[in-house]
Amino acid sequence: MNIDKAIKKQKSKYKRFLVAMNMSIIALPVILYFSRQINTFFIIYLIIIEALIILFVAFEINSQSLSYEVDTNKIRINTAFPPKLISIPCEKIELIHAEGNNIDMQLVLICKAKLRNRCVKPVDIDFLKNYPYAGYHYGKLKKRNLEQEYFYTIIKTGGYKKYSLLNEIYKGCPTATFTEESIGKIKEYRNIIE
Repeated sequence: MNIDKAIKKQKSKYKRFLVAMNMSIIALPVILYFSRQINTFFIIYLIIIEALIILFVAFEINSQSLSYEVDTNKIRINTAFPPKLISIPCEKIELIHAEGNNIDMQLVLICKAKLRNRCVKPVDIDFLKNYPYAGYHYGKLKKRNLEQEYFYTIIKTGGYKKYSLLNEIYKGCPTATFTEESIGKIKEYRNIIE
């Protein structure tokens, strides 16, 4: 699978979706007006449909939004809607794990420093239950440095854009440890066939 083509398809599908939803938001009231069936039931029904369309658009914007910037010493990731900025120094990232496939892939970043960000949380028992393989590698990290406290963040939004983000993190964070799954995803992005 060519991930760059998948990213382009994802972007064009997203743009078509937004155009179709905007047209339907405009068209429904116009159709109601020209049908001359203006009564309380139809107005309430139209308001409910418009609210559901807006909620669906907000959900889709949330699931597709991901932008990032990786420079020599810091990674800045904007994710979700409304945007949540995650800014992590490259030397603080200890472990990168990729879980899931294709559009549903999740990136798990484990850091060794507390950041002033509500998206970065301390590693706890719930994290270890939900991500056991990342927990296994976290155990190895913890054995090397028992006094160190670790924190994590999970990137779920962005679809196929997470593959390019993972590749950029790989280039920008040479001291970080990558799990076998994350290396496999990088190879998949770069079209390296073993």
